[in-house]
Amino acid sequence: MTLLRIWKYTKKYKSLVLISLIALIISIAIELILPIFFKTLIDDYLIGIEQPWYVVDNSVDNSVEYFGKHYAQARHIEDKELFVKSENEVRIFLIKNKFYFVDEYVVEGNKVIKGDKLIITDDNYIEHEYDYIILDNKALLAFYQPMVNPIIKLIVLYVILNITAIIISYLYRYHFFKLGNKITYDIRYEAFKKIQKLHISYFDKTPAGKIVARVTNDTQTIIDLFSRTLVVFISALIYLIGIYVSLFLLDVTLAAFTLALIPILILWGSFYRKRAKKYNHVIRSENSEINAYLNQAIKSMEVIQAFNREDLSFEEFQYHNKRYRDYRTKMLKLNASFSGNLVRTLQRVIYAVILLYFGWGSLGIHSVVEVGIIYAFIEYINKLINPVNQIFGNLEAFEQSLVSCERVFYLLDQDETTLYNDEVPRFKGKVEFRNFNFAYEKDNYVLKDINLIVQPGETVAIVGHTGSGKSSMMNVLLRYYDYEEGEIFIDDVEIRSYSKQAFRRHVGIVLQDPVLFTGTIASNIRLNDESITDEMIEAALRKIGAERFIEKFSKGIHEKVLEMGSNFSIGERQLISFARALLYDPAVLVLDEATANIDTETEQLIQNALGVVKQNRTTFIIAHRLSTIKDADQILVLEKGHIVERGNHESLMALKGKYYEMYQAQLYQI
Repeated sequence: MTLLRIWKYTKKYKSLVLISLIALIISIAIELILPIFFKTLIDDYLIGIEQPWYVVDNSVDNSVEYFGKHYAQARHIEDKELFVKSENEVRIFLIKNKFYFVDEYVVEGNKVIKGDKLIITDDNYIEHEYDYIILDNKALLAFYQPMVNPIIKLIVLYVILNITAIIISYLYRYHFFKLGNKITYDIRYEAFKKIQKLHISYFDKTPAGKIVARVTNDTQTIIDLFSRTLVVFISALIYLIGIYVSLFLLDVTLAAFTLALIPILILWGSFYRKRAKKYNHVIRSENSEINAYLNQAIKSMEVIQAFNREDLSFEEFQYHNKRYRDYRTKMLKLNASFSGNLVRTLQRVIYAVILLYFGWGSLGIHSVVEVGIIYAFIEYINKLINPVNQIFGNLEAFEQSLVSCERVFYLLDQDETTLYNDEVPRFKGKVEFRNFNFAYEKDNYVLKDINLIVQPGETVAIVGHTGSGKSSMMNVLLRYYDYEEGEIFIDDVEIRSYSKQAFRRHVGIVLQDPVLFTGTIASNIRLNDESITDEMIEAALRKIGAERFIEKFSKGIHEKVLEMGSNFSIGERQLISFARALLYDPAVLVLDEATANIDTETEQLIQNALGVVKQNRTTFIIAHRLSTIKDADQILVLEKGHIVERGNHESLMALKGKYYEMYQAQLYQI
């Protein structure tokens, strides 16, 4: 399960998770306490004046003197048995913005002023008349005086809690973001390490743009998962628990009504997630396809424009672009239908239930509706609806994050080549293919019955028409691909008995299309090996006769190399690649058509260098220009995966077979 795999990365940062969760819980707890403050402020103090007062003596703290008598509410009376009695009770009522003082016990019921009398109808519909006095401002302030200090304390505490909530909210958001950042770093770290361990066959089947999208775009959403969606979901869950506890403390019946929300939300969320997951899979896939196609189109723009294929290229791009747009539109429709609108509808229904509940209750003559409770209920419902709204507002991002994680984990689950740090002594260079067959795909053999022995220091040239198996033969020698039928030996040891890393330390290659990295000439030759000095690099370049190549640049070997070496000619890129192989000093060197794309002058430089570097080194040359391999010790002619001819230049020319025909054809073209 995707979330369980994410948790495996999260466990590494348990302290960060703990700090984030504690800060989140404290922040939510403070927010849930705040409505209680308002409820207390309203019911106990602002309209708390309507609670019963009792005649006391002046020894009672916070008592109020009015017409020569002292009055206090029960909360301020310590000796309740002495003073809190119905015969000592008096009341103050707020009716139509006026405060009425009644100097006697008053029954509960509906209150109305008729003339100079307060009429109260009890639950048996019996009317009771009471004399009253309208409190003036001075008397009213006197009765409110005991409440001033508690109100000030509540307000100060409210401000302190708000400031604390802001600070703690910052802390948990910061730590969740930090957690997401660290996990994203770890996953990207693993993803790039994985890429370096993947079999070459994976890159043959998967466009580079798709891999880039998985490592960059898809991992980026993991930060959003922690900094945004998980924060929302975890806080919403804690909110829901805390809010329902608070609602049941306020009013059990109404809180029970709101429980109907839970199954509605579960069904609603399941319906939404099922469709969102389907749409997001297509959206992320098409986004990856767009990246892959853009990468391919940009690199191939010269060919596209040269052959006037702009329209066709645009149509291919638009297929993925439109499909991405269509599924984004479906996702938008789903969000519009199943997020904000339905949440607001639920909110209005809940408000209607609250109003009906309290409104109906207030019609009962025995009921007294506390304004503070209504306020607290409305406030808690707002706090209940907000996380629900946030959950559905972030479900799309959550599903995108899970889909992206699945795509990254798919990459991480690919078969890999185990890396080792072992070393073996430098090979002498004897290479043998014995009864060797090879197929990229089952039973579709590209090399058949290959038997070959190359002695140390020999130069072997491999020629043949396109698709004959020349590069495939070197691919298996370099262990880019695994093989099952036959054996390859180096110094009479099967090459599969070595780790690939140990084996490749003594095997070098120069490709037809040299690969250069952004940096400098020196960094491209050194390849991050700090033991290789500038002097060694310059010596290698001189060895291949590339002095003029270096002297033409003002910064010499520290001249910048742009992406893929675009600021160098093909011949210059090839010289850098060749110097890299020479400095590596391999026992076996493979030149994969290394002179195919270079000019005659640069080819002459490499040919001269080869005479030096071939000493004490076994060299395989894959060549199209047969004139460059006349001095090879062995020349192999491949056709449809078979070695059809072998020998040196003179013997093959005397044979007048395939090699002779190819050589004559090239000679005629020249």
